[in-house]
Amino acid sequence: MNMMDDTINHGDISIVDSNGGTIDESSDIEEDREDEDKPPIRLDNIILQRLKQNDPSITGIEVALHYDSDKNCFFNSIDWKEDGDCIANNTQLKKLHISYIGTIGKVDYILGEEGHNLPTREQLRGLFSCIYQNRSITALSFSSILIYDKFGGGLIEGLSGHHSLIRLEMGHAKLGLHHSLKRLEIDHNIEIGCEALRKVVSNSKLNDLRLPYCKLDDKGLCTLCDGLLGNSIIKRLRLYGNDNITHIGWRALSAVLQHSKCKLVELDLHSTVIQDEGAEALGSAFRGSSLKSLILGHNPSISSRVWQTLLGQLSQTLVEYVDLSEAEVDDNGLAVLASIGTLKSLDLHGNISCTPTGWRSFFNSLLMRGTQLVKLDITGSRVGGSGALTLGSLLGSMNTLRSLEMGRISHNNDSDIITPQGWQALFTALLQQQEPNLDLVELNLGNNSIDDDGLQLLVRLVSSKTSLKCLSLICNRSVTPTGWQALSRLLQCPNLALEILDLDENNLNDDTVVEFASALVQNNTLKSLYLYHGDDSEDEQLIFERGWEAVSTLLCNKSSIMDTYNSNHTLQELGCDEYQYEEMNLPDDLVSYLALNENEDKVEVARQKILQTHFSSEDDATSKMQELLDMELEVMPTAIAWIGRPTPVDWKGNNVSGLSAMYNLTRRLPDVFDSSAHKKSSTAKRKRSM
Repeated sequence: MNMMDDTINHGDISIVDSNGGTIDESSDIEEDREDEDKPPIRLDNIILQRLKQNDPSITGIEVALHYDSDKNCFFNSIDWKEDGDCIANNTQLKKLHISYIGTIGKVDYILGEEGHNLPTREQLRGLFSCIYQNRSITALSFSSILIYDKFGGGLIEGLSGHHSLIRLEMGHAKLGLHHSLKRLEIDHNIEIGCEALRKVVSNSKLNDLRLPYCKLDDKGLCTLCDGLLGNSIIKRLRLYGNDNITHIGWRALSAVLQHSKCKLVELDLHSTVIQDEGAEALGSAFRGSSLKSLILGHNPSISSRVWQTLLGQLSQTLVEYVDLSEAEVDDNGLAVLASIGTLKSLDLHGNISCTPTGWRSFFNSLLMRGTQLVKLDITGSRVGGSGALTLGSLLGSMNTLRSLEMGRISHNNDSDIITPQGWQALFTALLQQQEPNLDLVELNLGNNSIDDDGLQLLVRLVSSKTSLKCLSLICNRSVTPTGWQALSRLLQCPNLALEILDLDENNLNDDTVVEFASALVQNNTLKSLYLYHGDDSEDEQLIFERGWEAVSTLLCNKSSIMDTYNSNHTLQELGCDEYQYEEMNLPDDLVSYLALNENEDKVEVARQKILQTHFSSEDDATSKMQELLDMELEVMPTAIAWIGRPTPVDWKGNNVSGLSAMYNLTRRLPDVFDSSAHKKSSTAKRKRSM
């Protein structure tokens, strides 16, 4: 499980655009990251009406272009001349995602392609015209949509305000420079798309361009680089998954990086199959560049010699984030990496060419030179037992480290492996430090050989880490149910901040789950407790009805209304998806409670559980109504408002209306709702006072 977002804070950087204006790079990146965490809401009639009202809670929407003949596409029902103001004049909308939802045999859609249940070109022109007029959208993305001809290219080109769109049947729409658009992500596969993008990056204020898996070749990249050459606004460029580019295309990109006006701070070239000649060209361009984030993972074709040269050139920059996952970096490359003193995040997972000797030297170098690392990922590496002990010494001095990924490092083909006793020694060494500096937020120890004794030491270690939010112990099968029950004590620590605990693929049984459920009664931080047993045919499910019933009671104690109200409304995941829930045989009511807990409004979560549990049927409502009837009259208006309050539109899980309970209440207390009865009562009181 990836326990931390791959991006990091690049620091404060100010650059000047082509018009002389100052751009605050750090605020853009922070804003983009926050925006990415919020998934867009699918556009339907309800969301359309809220957009027209400029609802401030609607900041991101997805416009789906269907193909499935069995579904009516909402997009096709929109009259953009009539309803287009919902986007054109909206001032709250920040993120717009346009997707194509196809069927088998029709996975991708060519923008402007006509056919059954596909949008017409007139409808697309209407949508894009609204996008051009909008001044609040900062992020625009497309998925499964190809730019294949001049019509589609013209629509994209219009994002820069080019009036050539009018020649492409855009009518007399008023177009202008789209000042607010900062991020663009798009799929395309031939040069017409690159030509359109060249004009966009040359004439807009776009600072983030993402072109993942677009089948870019040398010609396309060279065309794009023509627009990027001399650009001082673009700060992020993501080209990952484009594996058709040779040294010709990489040389063109190198020219962009070496230009004096280039202000790129993030470059993603993951899985681009770079060869030595291309890597040498890029390495020369890295030297002295403004790059702060460089992703070169999964490029195993670069030789050891070129890796050393490239990383040496990178040491002459102020780079802070480097991803070299599964890149076949060896011991010599590790030695060069240790000399880059500006690193804050380093991803080296899956570099199996590094030996335990290389890791030991790497950790010793960092210990002697000092390090500012905030994140370190060595998952799947051949660290070895001796390397782990050296790492323990290093960790004790790393007061900046917040995320440590070291899963699957116990097992390899070498004799120097990390045994259960090795883990005990590592945890003991950290516990014995008089002034431990390690203050982790995320810790991944999955797929290792930690046993019961090691786990107890780990619990002692992390129980004092009040900042720890994510802990992964997936597939540590040397731990027995007795050891896992000891872990439950961690969840009762009063200062615990843990939000994710991953125990997938372990020896967990009903007794263990009952212990966890008991420990979580007062816990209001843990959102995810992963208990999936694994999909290996040799794995047997050890958690049955008794264990799941304990979790169900934890989330919704049905003993009384107050017990339901005081139930756990925080825990919302026991597995990653519906498939795992089916494999785990979770009861339907437990799945429903987990979905309810995903909502941020915990008062409404408690209300929904009470309505569903105590007022879902006529018999339940009748038996529980007396508790409401016994309330003081002064409290009654609050209770009535509580029963009848509306549920948010974007509510997750089952939604039960309180109208039935309201109806039963009005039948039993008619005087409360009868205005004439109130007048008679008031008149009688005045007469008695005379």
